[in-house]
Amino acid sequence: MNAASLIPLIAALPIAGFLFTAVAGRRLGRRAWVVPVAVVAIAWAMAMVVVATALSGGFGESGAVVKLWEWIPAGAVRVEAAFFVDNLTASLLIVVTTVGLLVHVYSIGYMAHDEAGYWRFFAYLNLFMFSMLLLVLGDSWLTVFAAWELVGLSSYLLIGFWYRKNSAALASKKAFIVNRVGDVGFALGIMAIFVDTGTLNIRDSIGHLASGGVSLAPCAQGVVSCAASMPIPVWVIALLILAGAMGKSAQFPLHVWLPDAMEGPTPVSALIHAATMVNAGVYLVARANPIFASAPGAMVVVAGIGIFTAILAASIAMTQTDIKRVLAYSTLSQLGYMFAALGVGAWTAAIFHLMAQGFTKGLLFLASGSVIHAVHDGQDMRKMGGLAKKLPHTYRTMLIGSIGMAGIPPLAGFFSKDEILGETFKAGFIWVWAIGVLVAVMTAFYMFRLIGLTFWGESRVDEAVAPKVHESPAVMTVPLWLLAIPAMLLGLLLSWPGPPLGPLFGQKGTGLLASWLEPVYKDGLAILGRGEEAFALFGIDGVLILVSVAVAVIGMVAAWRLFGVEIGSLRRRGNHEQVRELTARVPFLYRASLNKWWFDEINHLLFIVIGGRVAAFAWWFDVNVVDGIVNGIGSVTRRSGSGLARVQTGRVQNYALGIAVGLIVMVGSYALLASR
Repeated sequence: MNAASLIPLIAALPIAGFLFTAVAGRRLGRRAWVVPVAVVAIAWAMAMVVVATALSGGFGESGAVVKLWEWIPAGAVRVEAAFFVDNLTASLLIVVTTVGLLVHVYSIGYMAHDEAGYWRFFAYLNLFMFSMLLLVLGDSWLTVFAAWELVGLSSYLLIGFWYRKNSAALASKKAFIVNRVGDVGFALGIMAIFVDTGTLNIRDSIGHLASGGVSLAPCAQGVVSCAASMPIPVWVIALLILAGAMGKSAQFPLHVWLPDAMEGPTPVSALIHAATMVNAGVYLVARANPIFASAPGAMVVVAGIGIFTAILAASIAMTQTDIKRVLAYSTLSQLGYMFAALGVGAWTAAIFHLMAQGFTKGLLFLASGSVIHAVHDGQDMRKMGGLAKKLPHTYRTMLIGSIGMAGIPPLAGFFSKDEILGETFKAGFIWVWAIGVLVAVMTAFYMFRLIGLTFWGESRVDEAVAPKVHESPAVMTVPLWLLAIPAMLLGLLLSWPGPPLGPLFGQKGTGLLASWLEPVYKDGLAILGRGEEAFALFGIDGVLILVSVAVAVIGMVAAWRLFGVEIGSLRRRGNHEQVRELTARVPFLYRASLNKWWFDEINHLLFIVIGGRVAAFAWWFDVNVVDGIVNGIGSVTRRSGSGLARVQTGRVQNYALGIAVGLIVMVGSYALLASR
């Protein structure tokens, strides 16, 4: 059996696990996790074989295509059910399957208290895994769109898993509706691609659009009625694809669903809203890189939306008190970094950050779940503190994740963040770089604020709960350490032997990830007219690295001074008076950050209050004006016809009398006129 034959099984196993658990899970009780976890573990092993084959060149530069059957044979519209794996797909498979497997294992312990929904939770996790794998592996736009919607459904089910809790039910509906807004744009983009190219195959259509070619085959068959003779501009298609990406990856103004999605169980936050689903938009834009390269204006829009989302979300994370919401806004901010990288043409850096953040943020969310589990479902950091000694494994792994988020070498977060900032600066987007540096300071600050409030200082845990606080079981802490390993070492691995560390050891060349993705991006880079730039450790590149690390250290030190730390005999307590003084100096900014810049209130005003009144007026206008005019015309016509019907008696004598009277009137009128 060759590696290509394993590709369909990677997606088939999770959907089989979902169907089995949905049917038999209730009867399995506490053992309901066995089949879902087993099928994901087998899928992970198969995925690693496929990944190893792809990245070692076994599938060639063009990748491997596995055709299953002809899905839609309708004249000129022919869509095949097929899977495609190239090096970009392989990179995503590493994150999706690894994090997915560890979340499944972690959930065995985390969801143990939820006996009623235990089997249902694992069934939903398997459904999500199938949806995400189908999205990554799909070879046609239609397959990707179907998976796109399945991911949305899975998200809805998992966010609202505790559906009896009103906040969870509302959050699931909010996520579903907001994502549909972006999905409308994506659907229109797919239609526009078909109109322009006459195919829904991803690779063929991208090749046509990037080269400026247009297929008129649909016109000849009467499918598109010759619309392809006037092709839709590439920049329009790029912006429509971006709309779909903005919804899934929660970019401004479609960012409002992600923080509320924290109402779902913490493993859901780790799997969907940190490591995989929200990265689907980044993957989509990266996959369509030649389309965006052909539309420079659209790329500026991508960069602008990304960097604005990054600083907006970071500003909100600075003041949040719910441990999961801090991480949710951190996710938004880091996704903004990725979009900024995509917008400046640093596509490798964007995928690098996606992979680094996938493991790091998955680690942080699962660690936060361990904290929540320890303090009996408490999420308010103001009611924590002093947990470092009681939760040693959770503390150490969460500290590793926070250092990586801050961008301190040699953790993975440093390499990916530094590459984004460096590529942005050298591409001439100085404004994006400057805002990115500011976001880096804020990221380091709010992550160590989280560490300080949760683990340092004196305990503020409720007295009734404090004696019961204990470390999570091994089924939860082992996945934390397994995620901590790539969070620490992935950056070194993927950047070697390239910059920034390669030149220190006399190595020259391209980093491992860049060499993997070079075939994927070569067409887009050729359109942009960019080549490989020399790296100067003791030039501008070295300065940019120093700036990146320096701002991270500044943010960490500021958080340490305000929220306290213990290092051996050195002890510094958080200066709460100083925190209050600082917030008092900028009351508007503090209130704006604490209230999330009032986006929920603005949306409520626009779409519920004003939108509701507009809808009510439209209903009144339709009923009283439109229907009134139509009904009035009908009523007049009916009454006129009813009156005239009385004249029609059916008697010849009456008709003859009418004719005679008419003739008399006519003759009399003529005589009167003649006499004058």
